[in-house]
Amino acid sequence: MRWNLPGRHQAFRCHPGAPIAVGQQREWTDPTEADFSKPNVARMYDYYLGGKDNYPADREAARLVLGTAPDVPLAALENREFLRQAVRFLMRDQSIRQFVDIGPGLPTQSNVHQLARQHDPDARVVYVDNDAVVLTHSRSLLHGVPGEA
Repeated sequence: MRWNLPGRHQAFRCHPGAPIAVGQQREWTDPTEADFSKPNVARMYDYYLGGKDNYPADREAARLVLGTAPDVPLAALENREFLRQAVRFLMRDQSIRQFVDIGPGLPTQSNVHQLARQHDPDARVVYVDNDAVVLTHSRSLLHGVPGEA
């Protein structure tokens, strides 16, 4: 299956059960050449969750935020726990097997495709984001995921 979107969007080819990533490419940004010397909110989110997919610029910016809002990591953890519970509820109680995750915060842990596949290996997930850095990370994260083409 191929997801065709109007405008400057890009999608990955997908097969049943495969997560795909969709992102808007801005004319001035090449997502394959992301600038990791600048902080990125998605990688800062990963830092708050204790993840490994962040860089010195992200950690420094995150520490500055923590200086004025020390509860941000707790909020990030609570947000991720809500995501776990929501996916579990939708799959177990509502029999939903297809998800669209808008602004997924990639890269980080416990992503929707990982949570959904705990319940059904053929669950389908589409990630959508307009951040070129997120698109770059999603390509790397989803490389080699069964069903991903």
